[in-house]
Amino acid sequence: MYPVTRRRDRHGRGLRGPLFHPEVPARLTYRQSFEQLVASNVQEIVGRLPELARIEIGIDEVPHTNPASWESHDAVMCRVFPENRLARLAPRLVLYRLPIQARAGRASIRDLRSPMHALIRTLLVENLSQLSGLSPEEIHGGPIGPLHP
Repeated sequence: MYPVTRRRDRHGRGLRGPLFHPEVPARLTYRQSFEQLVASNVQEIVGRLPELARIEIGIDEVPHTNPASWESHDAVMCRVFPENRLARLAPRLVLYRLPIQARAGRASIRDLRSPMHALIRTLLVENLSQLSGLSPEEIHGGPIGPLHP
């Protein structure tokens, strides 16, 4: 058994000590919450359409380079990299966390009606459709209303 250590009780506010057990995180960081949100959407889509598992999906903070000449020069929220058979690279989709959060705000995995959920789902559906050749309705899993929040 550990010895009981008492700390000062200042001004009747109770004993001071840690609020959370050291091994338990108090809350997820914004990065962890974003990653959970993307992972849950991807898991649901790939669960229905296993052929999309060959597409690599990554998350980065911000784009490392300026947009290419054929890309829009607006805020880049994601980029699509088609398959490169010579270099043996699978098709890839990279989502950029900070531009997405700047546009849609922050949200947790439990906040299902947030603009963040809708924007991530929209980006995944549109870009996976572009990479795979499937229609957005097939990837979304039903009829699509307005995709953009």
